[in-house]
Amino acid sequence: MLKNYFKTALRNVTRNKGFFALNFAGLYISIVVCILISLIILHETSFDKHASNVSVYRVVNNSVSQTGNTYEAATPYPLATAFRAAMPDEKLISQIHFEKEDLISFGDKKFKEESIVFADSIFPKLFPLAVKQGEIKRALAAPGFAILTASTARRYFGNEDAVGKRIKLANFIDLEVAGVIADAPSNSHLPYHMLVSYPSLKSHLIGDIPLDKWSITADGYVYIGLSGDNKVKTTENVLRSIAEKYTSKDNPGTKTIYKLQPLPDIHFNQLYAASNTSYTINYQYLYLIGAIGLFLILAACINYTNLSTALAIKKSKEVGVRKTMGATRAHLIQQFLSETFLLSAVVIVAAAFSIRFFLPSLNSFLDKNIPLDWLNFKTAALLMVLWVAVSLLSGLYPAFVLSGFNPIAALKSKISAPKTSVVMLRRGLVVFQFLTAQILIIGAIVVAKQMDFVQSKPLGFSKEKVLDISLPENKPAELQTLRDQLAGIPGISSFSLSLGGPISDNNVNTTFNRKEKYSVQQLEVKIKAGDLNYLKTYGLQLVAGRWFDENDERQAALKMPDSVKHYAFVLNETAIKALGFASAQAAIGKYVTFGLNHISAPVIGVVKDYHVASLHEAVAPVLMVQYPFFYYNVGIKFTNNYSAANLAAIEKVWNSVYPKDIFETKFLDDNIASLYKNEKRTQQLFNLFTFVSIAINVLGLIGLLSFIIEQKTKEIGIRKVLGASVKHISFILSKDFLGLIIVAFLIAAPIAWLLMNNWLRDFAYRTDISWWVFVIAVLSTLAITCIAVAFQTIKAAFANPITSLRTE
Repeated sequence: MLKNYFKTALRNVTRNKGFFALNFAGLYISIVVCILISLIILHETSFDKHASNVSVYRVVNNSVSQTGNTYEAATPYPLATAFRAAMPDEKLISQIHFEKEDLISFGDKKFKEESIVFADSIFPKLFPLAVKQGEIKRALAAPGFAILTASTARRYFGNEDAVGKRIKLANFIDLEVAGVIADAPSNSHLPYHMLVSYPSLKSHLIGDIPLDKWSITADGYVYIGLSGDNKVKTTENVLRSIAEKYTSKDNPGTKTIYKLQPLPDIHFNQLYAASNTSYTINYQYLYLIGAIGLFLILAACINYTNLSTALAIKKSKEVGVRKTMGATRAHLIQQFLSETFLLSAVVIVAAAFSIRFFLPSLNSFLDKNIPLDWLNFKTAALLMVLWVAVSLLSGLYPAFVLSGFNPIAALKSKISAPKTSVVMLRRGLVVFQFLTAQILIIGAIVVAKQMDFVQSKPLGFSKEKVLDISLPENKPAELQTLRDQLAGIPGISSFSLSLGGPISDNNVNTTFNRKEKYSVQQLEVKIKAGDLNYLKTYGLQLVAGRWFDENDERQAALKMPDSVKHYAFVLNETAIKALGFASAQAAIGKYVTFGLNHISAPVIGVVKDYHVASLHEAVAPVLMVQYPFFYYNVGIKFTNNYSAANLAAIEKVWNSVYPKDIFETKFLDDNIASLYKNEKRTQQLFNLFTFVSIAINVLGLIGLLSFIIEQKTKEIGIRKVLGASVKHISFILSKDFLGLIIVAFLIAAPIAWLLMNNWLRDFAYRTDISWWVFVIAVLSTLAITCIAVAFQTIKAAFANPITSLRTE
């Protein structure tokens, strides 16, 4: 029986090739997108779920002060030592340092390596490592050793044995390769291409920041493995006592709370996203793309339903004959469902094979490494669930409708008009399709509007024609040589040595306040270290006082203790407000103390607020100081006449000053644009999903219109005989769609507003959702609908009325 069903189904598919093509196209597009979305969700939800005998937690830093709460994943470097001393029975406390990027050199080879982790001997017990060569246990406990991942070892040494080879990190840390391990899993919050023994870490690597200071954080992280969840509260109590003992003295007025963050929470918790070692994703994003995938599948299933019911009259004789021959309604339902299962099986198989071609492009677009393994239970189950769900959603309703025909009426092709409930259901399904399309159109417009806002909003500094180059060292002699040689290059308007541009990956956070208040209350501040030319190079605007002069620079360059030097500070307007000054002018000459060596200095100037991070964050208090120990960047402002020759001349200077390092540059506006790469991807995804939704909806319109024309064939013929024009008939056939679009819009508009307003909340500075966004959405839907139905309606209107009125 089952074999006969599928043979009949195959015969019907070949007989109705147009029906098959339309349904195949709609289902294929939606299933491919749905599988890709499902693979993204499966990958993102698998983060940090590696097998371990203990529950692993990361220690995070929550600070509460008068200015608000701050959340940071990085913790002071002395924390691990104090932690071990306070909990001697807990043997699984690990301290790491994460180096985002640095130079690796050996022989005449140089590599810019990313994701370098300084790890101690406890690290492998918390994050299992698959050792391929060498020995790693003792290597991580002693200085001077490195462990490479398999891909890194191949990149460095090819097919040679990497164990025993010597490499140099940042041109001053000599390392011996002790082992080779498997690549870091792609679903880990802690990516690494190389492990370096933690005792090898020197303060010179992180800008000479002391590793024993509780008041400064950089890129140090502490992890602990606990054998039971009941220990979490006890451990946090110990951490609370450590914070009270060590941080209260250095940060009066600020309460520091160390908490334990479960490992699987790291990838999703947005509070600590800014200081995470890898990207963080919002659960709402997964819910959103999951809902889009579901909507696209439902839209394709609705298309199948509409197209199947449109074929009702063509199949009516088949139904009549089968019922006359004794077929029951259950038999007919099974027959029609077998057609649906066959079609969806073909679509699923085609989609599964083609995913291998789409996935590499998706990984490249998202900058991820999503695996594909159909033998994996979850991915195999995904295909099976999709096949059954799509088949039932698409086929149940048409099967019940077609199997319910009266055999006599079916044999005469006299199918009665559908019931009101059936008509309402069909219209409701179409409204759902229009609703999905309009939500996506509104979302795409809002995302594009926000991206335009981000790109056009003044940031408080000049970002055009500014080149930023990271410096490997900041030795005074080399810095002076660099200055002298850059000064002779034509096309350069100005250049500045600093910790980094206004928006930079190099950031130092500390505390500050008025000198008389600093001992009792400390506020958070961002430090920007820069020289005399920083104001001119980056186009900052001075609103009160003055900028640094040559006397300030001489004082900063003196080889004397900070307590003896005479520093000067320039603050931004937000910092002035945080300190309680009535105006910028009122702050001039007042002394301020900040956390770096507790330096106190007068405020000599105030600059207009400028952004030091993306527009996701509000403008923060900024303190600018001439501090040569932090000069690890040179910013170069070009004139309007700069050319490739200028860049070549700069590279020549670089190679003469830093011959052992790799010359890499990045324009400031490109660096700023990279801050919004996730939003740019969201915009492109919205555009793609909108296009797919519209394509599926067009197929659905063709299906529904075919059904309507099939039902109104004689009506059209009568109207033509009575003198109705083509225009009038086209309007009659398409007017129902116009009403459905308006109904869909009335539902879609508030839903889209809520969704996009929630998305915009992630930005401290954002565009508004203007009324014209909704007008464009509904007008574009109307235009697309009119184009989609025009061909079918005009074809029906031009049909010969004699053919329409003929009866058998």
